[in-house]
Amino acid sequence: MILIVGVELTTTAVEHNVRNRERWRIRRTQIDPVQIFQKLLLILLHGIIGWTSLIVLFHTVHPKNLAAELLRFGGGVVLLYSAAAIIAEVVSVLFLGAGYSFPCPHRTPIAARTVGEFWNRRWNILVSAWLHTYILLPVARRRDASLGIFCAFLVSGLFHGWPFLLGLGIWPALTMTAFFVIQGFAVLAENRLRIHTWPVPIARLWTWIILLAPSPLFFDPGLCLFGL
Repeated sequence: MILIVGVELTTTAVEHNVRNRERWRIRRTQIDPVQIFQKLLLILLHGIIGWTSLIVLFHTVHPKNLAAELLRFGGGVVLLYSAAAIIAEVVSVLFLGAGYSFPCPHRTPIAARTVGEFWNRRWNILVSAWLHTYILLPVARRRDASLGIFCAFLVSGLFHGWPFLLGLGIWPALTMTAFFVIQGFAVLAENRLRIHTWPVPIARLWTWIILLAPSPLFFDPGLCLFGL
């Protein structure tokens, strides 16, 4: 049975659409000052972490050796994670203050056991749900599941790449897009390799190698865009 980014095609497309739309549904909720305070603390914590990574990046703009290059790479990873967390928590606080709940955009990404699980159920869940509903499923219904997966990652890559096309030129845009295309091929490969049946430590090692090894294709254009 072919898996689509960790979700089996054993239910109807309608059921999948409903399930994925639930991910971005906004609901009325009670204003909870304690929860808002906790989120403000998280914003402060991630702000400190992000500022620290910025200091590292400012000191490694032109790395002269492998150690400096790896330090710059690590700073980019931390900055991305911190910035994503800050944006998510700020939006969540604004919604909570207005009496609404905001869907959780990330669910412990570091715990992912497969690349498909990372992109489909743990990282930027709102966008992955949109891609799943409006790109992957329509293509899978008309063609096949593998093509649907590839198209979803290609569209994601193009969305990420076009700002860099305008700001830096064609090459940074292509490298940004290439990162997501590689992730799509990795998901197709792990569906055949049945990564979900592997021992957890090995599966997680596979996942983080696939995510981190090509990540300079993603980080370098972004860092260059901001002069880092």
